[in-house]
Amino acid sequence: MSFKDIKGQDKAVSFLKSVLENNRFSQAYIFFGPNGVGKKLTALNFAKAFNCAIPVGQRPCDACVSCRKIDASNHPDVFLLVPEKEDASIKIDQVREVIKNISLKAYEARKKVYIIDDAHLMTPEAQNALLKTLEEPPSDSVLILITDNMESLFSTIVSRSQVVKFFPFAVAEVKDILTQVYKIDAVKAHILAHISSGMLGEALRQNDEDFFKKRSRIIKGLEDRTFFDWEFEGLSRPDLKLYLDVMLTWYRDILIAKTGLTEEAAFVNIDKRDAVLNEAARADFAFLDSIIKQIISTNSFLEQNANPKLAMSVLGLQITGN
Repeated sequence: MSFKDIKGQDKAVSFLKSVLENNRFSQAYIFFGPNGVGKKLTALNFAKAFNCAIPVGQRPCDACVSCRKIDASNHPDVFLLVPEKEDASIKIDQVREVIKNISLKAYEARKKVYIIDDAHLMTPEAQNALLKTLEEPPSDSVLILITDNMESLFSTIVSRSQVVKFFPFAVAEVKDILTQVYKIDAVKAHILAHISSGMLGEALRQNDEDFFKKRSRIIKGLEDRTFFDWEFEGLSRPDLKLYLDVMLTWYRDILIAKTGLTEEAAFVNIDKRDAVLNEAARADFAFLDSIIKQIISTNSFLEQNANPKLAMSVLGLQITGN
């Protein structure tokens, strides 16, 4: 997969191509933007383009030995550092391994490339260690930090890096990519594009039967008011966020129907239009406004590490009216 396969990030890709063509690169880059929009894929293609065997304007080729090694994650001079577990910190020992390696001579690459995914999860100690390397970076190495939260990075790291911004797709763009490139059913593509808020990677990650089963169960629970009989304590935060996102689309659809818009295309949950219209007939505006605000607040509380069971229970009481 090469630059031409990266969708919706023309400005970022165009900038990186100009870096390659003019041979004027920074020692460190920050790829900044929401999750699921192609930052990591772009970073890997940038690494491929640095080391590709063909002329600059055509890189990466995806066919030479270097490109194939990077695609297979076994190139000796291209490193990808990720948190050991989801949402876990990137600790100083992990960064020290990068620093140790960055001082060594390349085995076969023109440029050694070090990619740190979710760089905002580096501990302060890890960031301090990395900063010392950025102050005197080796000329044969490039560091790429990937993040959706630049505020968590030291300002001194940001000031020593070239920031490359990535943007979310329009929902319609994601739907088109899902149907045309990935051959996903149009109804599923419509739902995935909306539930992912324009993040293609997230839409692709949710494209499985497990997601659609969870979604149906959530909506059924909201319809018959049994949703909050469930046990939330053992669920991961990504699962809880998914539940809240589905709930938000459900009540958003009901609110839209309540205003008189009944065309299928107006809804996120287009396969459940009849159920949406039934709910709209019995719900009032004050209830819908209150619930939507409460769902958004609950999501915010969870991002601030609130107790998941307590946060969801409070939301459940408001929905059921108990």
